[in-house]
Amino acid sequence: MPTTQYNIDRIQERVTNRTRETIRDVLNEVQLIVYSQDCFQTQRINSDGMPPLLVTQDGVYQYDAPEECRRTESIFTLNPITRSRSRPVGPRREYYFRSKGYYGVPVATRDATLADPLCKIIFQDNPGETTENFYHLYYIKPTPILDESTQLTLPEETHYLLRKAVIAMFTTSDYGESSFDDSVIERVSKKIRNSLNRGKQGIAGRTPICAEYQDDCNRSYGYRS
Repeated sequence: MPTTQYNIDRIQERVTNRTRETIRDVLNEVQLIVYSQDCFQTQRINSDGMPPLLVTQDGVYQYDAPEECRRTESIFTLNPITRSRSRPVGPRREYYFRSKGYYGVPVATRDATLADPLCKIIFQDNPGETTENFYHLYYIKPTPILDESTQLTLPEETHYLLRKAVIAMFTTSDYGESSFDDSVIERVSKKIRNSLNRGKQGIAGRTPICAEYQDDCNRSYGYRS
């Protein structure tokens, strides 16, 4: 298995004027860039095959996501929120996960940043007091490479692509080829994203019934966030 130390060794053979610490930092940066791709294999799924549950409180609309959450994909439930009759009512739309129908919950979300490392989830309607109602499907952050003993989060067959991207970034720094590293990183990200989406994956978030054929008389509904 290519370790972080091994990857730094191979990169330093090509960029001999850089310290190992600098190479490690750039390797970490490139991993963050590549890991920003939303892929099936970077979604948090528990041992029961379902996303984690989001605990809510009556009258509380905004929640912090777990620290490992990078971006929220969706909030869905078997028991939709009852909407106020004073607000517009739309069609009932079903959210599918593992071939089972759920209700997508209308929420606004905020991605994690350095300034605010916890993702935000803001409900449009009062979620009520719940512990086992809302499923929170989200993408996880990669493990920060703080030293050479920290291993890359990405599959080992993609490490050579990361090395190419790191070398491209150093080449730009040395020779000013600003478009070169952008092109390399774009290709690297695409190839790794394709790798992470391989294998048998369930379809999530699919609405198989056209809106005009859905029951628009149901006062409790949701949609994919």
